Amino acid sequence: ADVMTTSPITIDPSKSFGLALVLMHRNGFRHMPVTENGKPVGIVSARNALDPDLEEFASESYRREQILRELG
Repeated sequence: ADVMTTSPITIDPSKSFGLALVLMHRNGFRHMPVTENGKPVGIVSARNALDPDLEEFASESYRREQILRELG
C-alpha cells in the first residue's frame, strides 16, 4: 500500500489501445490496469506501443483536446 496507487485509473478491455495511450499520456503514467467487471484482467503499457505512429497518435490527440478546450 505504501508504493501503489490506491485508486488507479483503469480501462475496460473493450476500449481501444489508442484511448489507453491518451489516458496514460494525459495522466503522466506508463502503465494502466485493465479491468473487467471491477476485476483485474491485465495491464497495458506505453511500451506496448512499439510503433512510433501510436505514440504520435496519443500526442496528437492530446494536443487537439487542448486546442478545443482553449477555443471553448
